[in-house]
Amino acid sequence: MKLTEYRKSDLWHGTVFRFPAAYPFEPSVDLMLMDYPSESGFALYCISGYHAGSLELVLPKEAASPAKCSISAQWMADNWSSWVYAGCTAADVEIVEK
Repeated sequence: MKLTEYRKSDLWHGTVFRFPAAYPFEPSVDLMLMDYPSESGFALYCISGYHAGSLELVLPKEAASPAKCSISAQWMADNWSSWVYAGCTAADVEIVEK
């Protein structure tokens, strides 16, 4: 399901985002939402290709959902290109179901 079509309000740790990318990444990249000791409580780690295992982004406090143990799906969709990866839009991002 595309990030822009996701109907739930929250994204939980373990959620995988797959999107098209370019150098220094591979043509397709998977990032996983993981718990992290920060104001938001979350970060994105690369889990594919050469960068697998690398911390890519610590999410800001504003990304946190009111549910407190999750990230706002709307925030992620609205801020994908400015916070996560500028090379594609949220409409290009696939949420890989567990």
